[in-house]
Amino acid sequence: YTKNSRLEMESEEDLRKRIRVHDQMYASLQQQGKPFEALEHLEKGLFVRKEMYGPDHPEVGRVCQVYTTSCNTLAMNSLQRDDHLVAYELLKKAELLTSSSGYIKDDKIRLKLRAVTCNNFGCFYKRRGKLHAALQYLAKALKIELTSEEVDNPAGTHLNLCATLSQLGRHGPALEHAQCALELLQALALQKGQSEGGSQSPDNTNAPNDEGSILAIAWHNIAVEQEHLGQIDAALQSYGQALAVAEKEWGAGHIKTLAIKHSYDEAKSQASMRRSKVSKNVGGAGNWQSPLEGILNPGAQASGIRSGHSLRQKGGPYDGGRARASPIGDDRGDVSRQKSWQVCVGARAIAG
Repeated sequence: YTKNSRLEMESEEDLRKRIRVHDQMYASLQQQGKPFEALEHLEKGLFVRKEMYGPDHPEVGRVCQVYTTSCNTLAMNSLQRDDHLVAYELLKKAELLTSSSGYIKDDKIRLKLRAVTCNNFGCFYKRRGKLHAALQYLAKALKIELTSEEVDNPAGTHLNLCATLSQLGRHGPALEHAQCALELLQALALQKGQSEGGSQSPDNTNAPNDEGSILAIAWHNIAVEQEHLGQIDAALQSYGQALAVAEKEWGAGHIKTLAIKHSYDEAKSQASMRRSKVSKNVGGAGNWQSPLEGILNPGAQASGIRSGHSLRQKGGPYDGGRARASPIGDDRGDVSRQKSWQVCVGARAIAG
């Protein structure tokens, strides 16, 4: 019995030493700016803790939270570098660890991390052009966010759904999700303003930088979808709101601010051209000829009729004679102006 106890104590001390080594290596590599190497030691330390304490111990769950958060963050960093395989492997690990059979026993924390992981998987599949798979994961994220009080504000998920639906050509539902995001952000801004004893405007005037930045994207996406749906006046108003928020949050010279300003200016220009064409068409009504004229008088040149027909073929007064930009991200014309933006909020989530 004494010998067995001594062996157990030595084994336990060995496990503690291994944990200390992995923790020290993790901290050191993090300071050296080597997050992937650090993640390996965090993972090893997690499994040594599991061996020492058992899978249900709070210490195992706590380290698993840190590990899952790191997987999400590094996955999004890898996705930005088009390292799709690494991003996928990290997200699959996070998905496994946030399942109900994982090591995180606190359901509130687990679901929060699960929503982040599903959201990031949505961004991953959208980036790969697998839009239906992206919709499935984003829908999972939104379901969790709408049924749990502990998750982050789901506005970012709504915006990701908007961008994905827009690429599928489903601009009506895309607009609805962008508007949902806007309402959530405005409500959050108002709530924060009231809790701080101030009178914060729901239009974001005093919104914190993070929510304010997402608010600019929400207004931008609303404008894009309104323009796709032919709601030109409403789109112009939304572009104006987006530009005002962007200038406050990012500054007038920021690349995103300049992109929104370009969109706004071009939309105003196209709207002016449309009004001019409509005005000319109405002004030329005195030269209109009956459709029967061509039958009764075959030699007559029904220029007015042909001109009107040509105008409709180009798309009518709602597109100003230019082809509508495709929601697919290519590099023709002003496609970038008419593409809703996504928000990979998971890259910054659960940071503490």
